[in-house]
Amino acid sequence: MAGLSGGDCVKQDYVTGQIRALADAVRREGAGGEGTHSFQLAEHLAAEGGIHRGDIMAATATLLAMTAWCDGEAEAARRFAELAGEHDVESRELVTHLLRLEAGADRGWLPQEQVEALVEYARRERRGDLVSRVRAIAGTRRGRHRRED
Repeated sequence: MAGLSGGDCVKQDYVTGQIRALADAVRREGAGGEGTHSFQLAEHLAAEGGIHRGDIMAATATLLAMTAWCDGEAEAARRFAELAGEHDVESRELVTHLLRLEAGADRGWLPQEQVEALVEYARRERRGDLVSRVRAIAGTRRGRHRRED
């Protein structure tokens, strides 16, 4: 058993390192680049990390689009957004929900409409981790005024 869990730790550390490398590549390539290295790392994560290919490719393209937009590169942002839109509906839906969840975590609250949509999605997809995260974020402002926009 010890050997198995040790191997799992090594694989987890490897995958975590690859995720960090992907995040770094996205930051570097979003501003007008082609995203070549980012997409190669995403493909590698799909193959080696057990991540659904459509999910990681849609997420990578979306993050490249956001990075390009923030860097003032509207044409690159458009290209990356189009690439993100080429993936299956389920992958695009997951990325949308994860972005909303992360934005909510950053600001410390979620609009009720997003809470309901995220919980519904997480239950449908049997993602208890997302339900817990949504509840933690939505519950942080309980009893205070909550914006609904």
